Amino acid sequence: MKIQSEAKFTVFEATSMIVGHSIGTGIIAVPYLATKNSLKDVIWMVILAYVINVILHLLIAELSYNNGGVQLVKSFEGELFKGKSKKIFSWVMFTVYGLAIIVGVSGNINGGAQIIVNWLNVPFSMAQLIYYLLAGIVVFMGMKAVGIAQKYTVTVLMLIVVAMSIGTFIQPLNELHTSKMHINNMLGLYSMVVFATSANQAVIQSVKGLNGNVKKIRTSIFLGFAISSFFVLIVTTTVLLGVKGPLDKELAYLQLGESIGRWAAILAGLFSLFALLTTFWSNTLSLRDVVHEQIEINNKVCWLLATIPSLLFAIFGVNSFIILTRIMSGVVVLVAVMLIFTYNKSRKKAGASPICGMFGTLPFQVIMVISTVICAVGAMLPLT
Repeated sequence: MKIQSEAKFTVFEATSMIVGHSIGTGIIAVPYLATKNSLKDVIWMVILAYVINVILHLLIAELSYNNGGVQLVKSFEGELFKGKSKKIFSWVMFTVYGLAIIVGVSGNINGGAQIIVNWLNVPFSMAQLIYYLLAGIVVFMGMKAVGIAQKYTVTVLMLIVVAMSIGTFIQPLNELHTSKMHINNMLGLYSMVVFATSANQAVIQSVKGLNGNVKKIRTSIFLGFAISSFFVLIVTTTVLLGVKGPLDKELAYLQLGESIGRWAAILAGLFSLFALLTTFWSNTLSLRDVVHEQIEINNKVCWLLATIPSLLFAIFGVNSFIILTRIMSGVVVLVAVMLIFTYNKSRKKAGASPICGMFGTLPFQVIMVISTVICAVGAMLPLT
């Protein structure tokens, strides 16, 4: 099936879309959850999450590829729903999936607003509006603008992490973090690490932006998640080793910066803001596409229709960044179970597997379902 896209990406831009999506909301929350476990648990979970996410996103890429580069809701409609109830199920799925992203974007807005409040000392609701307007300008300009912005922002984030890491290791370090194992904390950490390095919507954008070039799609997935996993490990390790006193801020990197010095506090604020922005760009671009595919009106109008509910939910709903992030991670992984069944049907119908190969076979599909259920349980369990 021919893939239509409003813009073309280079491999670096496609990779940056994946990295930018996955190093935002989730990665900032991982250090907070890591304090409930030990550093060695974080290391092996990040490695496991990399393998799981590469396989899962290869499946997502091939499903979208088989359906012309559309978002998951339209893939479900094309592959899974049949008969007279097709449109009804499609709208139900549109509502559930859309709400999941809206909740995630709301958490993103609240995270960005916390940073703006720290900088400008303005009311929280005003900070939420400022962040929404500043972040929305890029997406409003279109898909290519997002790809370019992601590319440069990810490069800046890499430089900030290098500087912050050097700043951490030239200071007296904390003892290697350990914590008594508790199943709730372990599952919560696993859920967040998988979520922190996932990028469902960004992979689909890469499929479109790369015009279905199989080799480039695979490269962007393997490389994108490797960079994201490296970010999670470095950020979490430096936070645990460098933060002085108890970790009591949800945006843990800000606390690391304050522990190092004034210059590091500024860089940490920029890192947190840019990381949130990259996720906002990718999530709201995807949400725009989901709405556009469903009602087929102007993209800019679709973006407004898709994102204004997120802003309202952020202002009048739950204000906790961590709570909103964990809610979204649970909902999104539950949607992923449906994705596996849809992929199974799509692969059989296509009669070939140009992107996944052996990683799309039934045993790997079963592993993805098991991992998804574990993530869903972990996201909902209370931490101790």
